[in-house]
Amino acid sequence: MEKKELYTDNEIKLAHFARSMGHPARASILLAIATHGGEVDGKIVEVPALSQATVIQHLRELKRAGLITGRIFGAKAKYGIDWEAITSFNDNVSHFTEMLRNGKENNV
Repeated sequence: MEKKELYTDNEIKLAHFARSMGHPARASILLAIATHGGEVDGKIVEVPALSQATVIQHLRELKRAGLITGRIFGAKAKYGIDWEAITSFNDNVSHFTEMLRNGKENNV
């Protein structure tokens, strides 16, 4: 049996999101993008205490994880938060939290 068969889709999605958000700089970058209305056009978003190269590296990871979309560098840079992915994560966390609550109630 493959490892993926041992876990639900929700568990896999939660783990993937948690791994992609495993560095606090990524949360800061998403918040910085959000302050620009959720989309940045023609530049690399500025995050205090992070170099532009570091921001680019984390933007690539966020894009790879599907949390942002678009082109993140170059003359035609235009990227933004993938709200559908964020909403999906929120739904998955809510579902997981409810399962935890139900499990706790069933074990009392």
